[in-house]
Amino acid sequence: MRYFVRIVGCGSLSKAAAELHVAQPALSQHVANLEAELGVQLLSRSTRGVTATECGTILLGHAESILRQIDHAARDVRDHSANPSGKVTVGLPSSTSLVLTLPLLTEVERRYPKIQLRIIENHSGFLMEWVQAGRIDLAIGFDTGQAPGIALEPLLIEDLYLVSAPGIFAGERSEVTADDFSGLPLILTSQAHGVRSLIERYAASVGQSLTIKSELDALPAIKQLVASGFGYSVLPWSAIGQECAAGTLHGLKVTRPGITRHVEIATAADRPLLRAADTVRRLVRELAVSLIATDRWRGTLMLSPRPAEPAPLP
Repeated sequence: MRYFVRIVGCGSLSKAAAELHVAQPALSQHVANLEAELGVQLLSRSTRGVTATECGTILLGHAESILRQIDHAARDVRDHSANPSGKVTVGLPSSTSLVLTLPLLTEVERRYPKIQLRIIENHSGFLMEWVQAGRIDLAIGFDTGQAPGIALEPLLIEDLYLVSAPGIFAGERSEVTADDFSGLPLILTSQAHGVRSLIERYAASVGQSLTIKSELDALPAIKQLVASGFGYSVLPWSAIGQECAAGTLHGLKVTRPGITRHVEIATAADRPLLRAADTVRRLVRELAVSLIATDRWRGTLMLSPRPAEPAPLP
């Protein structure tokens, strides 16, 4: 399986042989034996290298999953020391990554130097799929609801803010209501993003129509456009706190009614966390408390013991 995954990844038998320190004829024979055993062609060969056939692509997905499970098993067996160790992959949405990545990496390095922490940033929908597939250990999600194969741990209810350039609102108000949205030219993410759906549901619930001036799926670009006076946006404090402190953006909390979303820690429901991953999960909970206390994250904490939580592996 490892040979096959590496060959497809390299796109070349010779490159894979060099990386694996295996003679190329022996590597070719391994592939031939695998194809003979399964009765299908797994690789398409050409002068430019090799690519996986349709059957090979199916096998590749299974092989990667199997190898991850083998690696997890090996880490589990080795993970008996007092200090947690091993690789942990955490998925963070862009807005949460802005506030959580630095303290999480810093604290892991300081407290648990044997943990190799990897952070992946993407949309929360993709992150939930990767948790289910076992590609990442845990992730932050928003309003996930009941998702097959996902265990959710409430973290906080996050407030959303109307974001403008400084000086737009008289007296630099700190709050706005639903009525203030009427006619404002908004710069929002596309409908593939959960925050866009949340804003649209909010507008419908209060009988307001949205004026969408631009759609962008790039958070830095949205903030730059708002700062230039091009329009307004709706974002959580975690995404705009630094700019508001620097005076380049102004955030007004949406009230009467507010716009909020549930922030959750997501893990796989059918696999207990290894000690290192569970340590990082607990650290995320701890940092959420600290970040809210220091006003770097805004919302209402919802921390509670996990129901029916399997004990972390020793």
